[in-house]
Amino acid sequence: MLVHFLTDGAFYPDFYLIIKTAESEHIYVCDKVNRFATSVYCTGKTLPVGVVYQFLIFSLKEEILIAQGNFPIIGMALVTPVVIAPPTETPTPTTFVEPTEGTTVTGPRGTPSPSYPSYP
Repeated sequence: MLVHFLTDGAFYPDFYLIIKTAESEHIYVCDKVNRFATSVYCTGKTLPVGVVYQFLIFSLKEEILIAQGNFPIIGMALVTPVVIAPPTETPTPTTFVEPTEGTTVTGPRGTPSPSYPSYP
């Protein structure tokens, strides 16, 4: 499961998350998002949706409780896999017919191309 946090800024202490269920505690490893100093994400065991859990956030260095609260997991986002197929080549005609004098040649969209008489 993935849990997102917004912090006060880049100097917020590194932390980990413990989620308590009725049966056990689950530790979630947390990392800061590279380009967003206020964003932290934690990953760990997937838990059922619709249940209220106790969240405990501890500083990694001092092992001090930073925050706690009871929160329901009310939704879950699922990633839809995207399959990218290699492009297929469309065959193009390779035959060329030399126009004869007085014939009108049409262009790619069927529009007539100008026809010029040949001079000796």
